Amino acid sequence: MSKKTIGWVIGSIVVLGAGGYALARYNTDSMAHVIYQEVTHTESTAASSSTAKEDSVKVVTDTDKKPAKATTGKTQSASLNDIQKILSSKNYTGAYVISENGKISQTDFTGKNANQMNGKFYLATDTENMLTAAAILHLVDQGKLKLSTPISKYFSSLSTSNKVTVQTLLDMTSGLSNDSIPSNQLTNVLNWNIDHAEAGSTGQYNYQEINYVLLEGIVSQVTNQSYQDYITNTFLQPNGLNEVKFASQVDSSKMATPYNNGQSVSDPTLAKAMNSQMGQNQLVASPWNLLKLTQVLVKEYGNNPNFISSQPTGRLIKSGDMYYVSGGIVGYRTSIAISKDGKKGVVLMSNDSNGKDNLTPLVKEAYGKLK
Repeated sequence: MSKKTIGWVIGSIVVLGAGGYALARYNTDSMAHVIYQEVTHTESTAASSSTAKEDSVKVVTDTDKKPAKATTGKTQSASLNDIQKILSSKNYTGAYVISENGKISQTDFTGKNANQMNGKFYLATDTENMLTAAAILHLVDQGKLKLSTPISKYFSSLSTSNKVTVQTLLDMTSGLSNDSIPSNQLTNVLNWNIDHAEAGSTGQYNYQEINYVLLEGIVSQVTNQSYQDYITNTFLQPNGLNEVKFASQVDSSKMATPYNNGQSVSDPTLAKAMNSQMGQNQLVASPWNLLKLTQVLVKEYGNNPNFISSQPTGRLIKSGDMYYVSGGIVGYRTSIAISKDGKKGVVLMSNDSNGKDNLTPLVKEAYGKLK
């Protein structure tokens, strides 16, 4: 699979307004195609742009400077040596970055095809939901949104009870599910999810990506901006996160080639995987910028109980003295472990995944070696 083709496939899911997306089409005879939805909020003018700066979330971290490549030789700490040994012993393939005392102490690439990884972007996978949750909570803090509001206020065509609120979407306890997998191009993924939504018992946890598709739609409606623009203006640009982007913004040559057990992932396989995970896989990042983003979010929202989850939702989960989150799709997997003050952390971004395995045990073991 050529790098150009990879870029087309990965770039074929983009956020374009009111939770709408362009979606990769699964086609065994050709690579994925892109259909762009008209932006719902066309009246989003300079007025919204002028308020973006004052509404932004800016957090000072110690990782503003881009790190050099890995420290080598006798200058490495024992903990760094231990982490390298762990990754090697578990045959980890991908990039990793380590933070100690608030500063990045090492970033490197390991495993097969490591020579292809320097300077590349990886799919952030499910961890994008951290940003969606932060966007919701930021709007709550501004008084523009309430977690207790029934989602029928925003989606009148979706038949739900008043028990299905913004809060239940955030926690994935809405009871809504969508197990359908589209085989054709979609012009509006939000509407497609609404049309295929099935109602279950509200209050019971069920990992369903429709929850965060709807949350992204709510962000767009409340802010009168596309979800993509709001995230960029509010979180990414103010914190200098130039290496956290949406897939459509990244040149194909900058993406790490995806593999599955060492075998290059084909266009149709990757496109089909993206088709089945429409609420996520929009975001790409370099490992060190994903770590910095996580530090920003932890410092701003780490004490907010609605930002920390007790179940896998793509948000951070509390475990002892740390938070962690993991996610994956065929060809990519990501896992983060970070201390509650954001100063100590490990980020693993692999471009070799079967879409089912995850890096949670490995990132926890690596984190445990940090002093």
